[in-house]
Amino acid sequence: MDDPREGPSTVPVGVPEGAHSWHRVLGPDELGDHRVTTVTVGRRALCMTRVDGAYGALDNACPHQGGPLGEGSIEHGWLRCPWHGYDYSPCNGTPPPPFHDAPLAYAVDVRADGVYVALPPEPERVRTVSDVLVETMTNWGVRVVFGMVGHSNLGFADAMRQAEARGDLRFVAVRHEGAAAFAVSAYGKLTGRAAACFAIAGPGSTNMLTGLYDARIDRAPALAISGQVPSKVKGRGAFQDLDLDRAFADVASYTQTVHVDSITPS
Repeated sequence: MDDPREGPSTVPVGVPEGAHSWHRVLGPDELGDHRVTTVTVGRRALCMTRVDGAYGALDNACPHQGGPLGEGSIEHGWLRCPWHGYDYSPCNGTPPPPFHDAPLAYAVDVRADGVYVALPPEPERVRTVSDVLVETMTNWGVRVVFGMVGHSNLGFADAMRQAEARGDLRFVAVRHEGAAAFAVSAYGKLTGRAAACFAIAGPGSTNMLTGLYDARIDRAPALAISGQVPSKVKGRGAFQDLDLDRAFADVASYTQTVHVDSITPS
C-alpha cells in the first residue's frame, strides 16, 4: 500500500449493503488533525483517526495483542499501537508489508453536524464464563465490588454491569487498585462479610497486595479478582504478563486462573 491515508470502502468490511446503520461519533472538528481518540457506540469501542482531513474508524483492538489503538498516535502518517508499536493505515487499518493482520475498518461519512460511522447490528449478548463467575460470587453473598475497569477485565466488568442492573451487587469505582483492596479489608472488618476488589492484569493486580495482606493479618474476609493476558500469550512476556497465581500465593488461601474452554494454555 503506497499511502496509509487511503480510505475504506463505503460499506464496512464484511457487511452486506443495507445491513448497517449510521452513528454520529464526533462533532464537527472535534478531533484535531493527526490525532487519535476512542469512541463508544453501544458495546463497541472504536478508534477514530484524522490525518490530513481524512477520517478513519477502526476496531479499537490491535490484532497483535489487543492493544487499545484509540490510545495510540499518528507517526509518519501511520497509526501506531501504544503497546508494541505496530503500524496500521489510520483510514482502513491495512498494515505495511510484510504484515497482514488488520483491525476491522468501518465506513465514515463527514456531514455538516459531525462525523458518522456505519456499523452492523450488535450481536445478541450470550451468557459467558464471566457471567457464571459473577453469579457464583453473588451466590456466595458478595454484594459490593471495589475496583478499576481496564482492557484485560472488560468481560468481567460487563458481567458485573448486568448483575448491577439486576440489583445483585453494587460496583464502586476507585482511582487506585490499592484503595480497592483496603476498602475490601475494611468492609470485612466492619461487617464480617466478604466484599471483592477488582483490577486488571499485571501491575493493576499487584497494586492490591498490600491491602490484601492487611486483610490476611487481621483475618478479614476478602475476594480479589483480576484480569489476565490471553491464554495463548500467557508466560511469553506479553504486555502486563505476570504469574498472578504465584504473586498471590502467600496472601491468598486459594488462587486459581480460569480459562475459556476454547482458549487453553499451550
